[in-house]
Amino acid sequence: MQAICKWLLALSIVALLIPLPLFAAGDDFSGSVELGGTAVDFTDSSSRVNEYISSKNEDGANATGKFDLSFHPKNGVVAEATGDLKGARNQQVEGLIDLNRIFKGSLKYNVLEHRLDHDRLDYMDAALVRGGMNKTTHEPVPIAAVTPDLVPAFVLVDGATNTVLYGSDTGDFSTVADGVDDYVIQTGGASMYAEDLVPEQAFSITRKEWKADAELTVPAMPNVTFDVGYRNEKREGTDQSISMSKCSSCHVTGESKEINETTEDFTAGVTGKFGLLTVRYEFLDRKFDTGPADTRIYDSSMKPGQPFGNTIFDDRITYDYDDGLLPADTVPESEKQSHLVKARVDLEKDTTLIGSYVTSKVESNKTDEPGIFTLNKSKITTTYDGYGLKATTRFGKKLKVSARIKAEKIDTDDISATFQTITAPTSPSAGITYDATNTGLFTSDLESLSSRDVLTARLNAVYRLAAKTTLRLKYEYENEDRDDGDFSETTAHTYKASINTRLNRKLSLRASYTFEDIDNPFHNPEAALVPVGDNILQAKFGVPGYIVGGNSALYGTTFYDAREADLTNQPEKVHQLKVTSTWAPKGNFAATLNLRYKDEENDLNHSQWEQQTYNTGLTFWYAPTADLNFTMAYNYFDQRAKTAFCQGFYDG
Repeated sequence: MQAICKWLLALSIVALLIPLPLFAAGDDFSGSVELGGTAVDFTDSSSRVNEYISSKNEDGANATGKFDLSFHPKNGVVAEATGDLKGARNQQVEGLIDLNRIFKGSLKYNVLEHRLDHDRLDYMDAALVRGGMNKTTHEPVPIAAVTPDLVPAFVLVDGATNTVLYGSDTGDFSTVADGVDDYVIQTGGASMYAEDLVPEQAFSITRKEWKADAELTVPAMPNVTFDVGYRNEKREGTDQSISMSKCSSCHVTGESKEINETTEDFTAGVTGKFGLLTVRYEFLDRKFDTGPADTRIYDSSMKPGQPFGNTIFDDRITYDYDDGLLPADTVPESEKQSHLVKARVDLEKDTTLIGSYVTSKVESNKTDEPGIFTLNKSKITTTYDGYGLKATTRFGKKLKVSARIKAEKIDTDDISATFQTITAPTSPSAGITYDATNTGLFTSDLESLSSRDVLTARLNAVYRLAAKTTLRLKYEYENEDRDDGDFSETTAHTYKASINTRLNRKLSLRASYTFEDIDNPFHNPEAALVPVGDNILQAKFGVPGYIVGGNSALYGTTFYDAREADLTNQPEKVHQLKVTSTWAPKGNFAATLNLRYKDEENDLNHSQWEQQTYNTGLTFWYAPTADLNFTMAYNYFDQRAKTAFCQGFYDG
């Protein structure tokens, strides 16, 4: 199949590359060429005002040009070429040829640079000093009260009088604890800091795409058209890569990552028209290649101190500073093949029936790191099957109704990873294993989150209320049943009503309201909030101690496993209102006002997540002449999110 594609595409490219002036004769050839220039000057971050490079990515002038050439002789041959050149990082060139409608070919090339944002990582300040130390001066101070800069290591609560005492160690309570109604709580020792290792780096990706298409209609079979296509997309540049060391202070680092990715597509298809029936088949073969993986050096892992004499710490550590450079932020190479079959039947009274079936297979290459972890598979396969049916019809002259149903099934291989655990490196706990049952290896079976069944049903109705007013109603049902039982099933109902009207010759109005009711949106179950209870009770100096944190023998087996609060930023209820109005008193002037409000919320089992979004825009367009127009726009965006959840204890 690929050989046939390449031959047909080669013929189309050769035809397109024939110089147009060779065809030119008299009035059959026409065209235009424009030459110009642009100049840019930036202050502060250019990514804020020049996200997509319009001409240059730095200060200076740049030559630009456009051309539009066409050859339309009377013998049925048509050839066209257009181009818009705004610099090395913003170009669009296209060539078309039509040979008596028997053979059609096109060749397109475009390049565009996308300037990416740079996270300065200057907003992380979660370091809490424990044990009566000032966060700024790092000098011991008396503990009088808990402040954002001063957090004691332990708190003793007198259950009889509700008196609270603070201390830097449990020994502080040995003379005051009566062992009757008192209990001790260990506070969290949060430690997080970040470093931007490339503060002057400008991140950007340049996307270059070649695309060629060819169609062939044999005169003996005018109702059948064969087509092939080829696409080559290359993404080059640098992006920011953020990583964090584990089981030490939460050390977040931002570095520069080289991007060198290529996507290559071959497509082939055939379309047949047989009376009321139109049938389409399409084949796609895709390959994705990428450059070498980025690497990191991670901080040394530190086993928590053991003032209570405990030796069990069951978090399994697999790598740290001693392992040197390790792959990070990797993107696997992959291959994909898909088949599409689509049929359409056009009946009377504007009634159409469309059915489709898509099946695809993706193979993704996975690599392990011997000595740290190994995988039972080096290639992960994902299969997709989708079935669709759509019907559209009219009832009289005012009502048009369409219905659609789609069933999808996604299956991805599960994988097993075997980790080689290590013991504590140089630290107060040097040589102590991170896993009391450590045999040197730990195997984890990872179930794919992408495996699921999805059913979507949609009903649309368009009713003409008056000559210049239409009402649209929409209902959509979606059920997403994931194979992973931890995330279960999500069901969503969407209701939408919109109206489009022209109040008079100068003023038009469009308004819509959408409500979404989502049952069990995707969330992280039991992600936080460990209750203080008797199941994590220990004693010291005769005082019952609810020990929360790394000093507990129950740190992993009980502390983490006892979490009960769900967390998410996905809504259960969504209300959205949109209003757009355009005023055009003259043919060369128009003003458009856009209003949008969106309210989202989720009542979680232990907290509530809310988010409100306000977006307002005003646009003016004015054209004093046919070749000159001005556009001025203003946009206001305000988004506010909040949650009532509070993490009471944190030990990281």
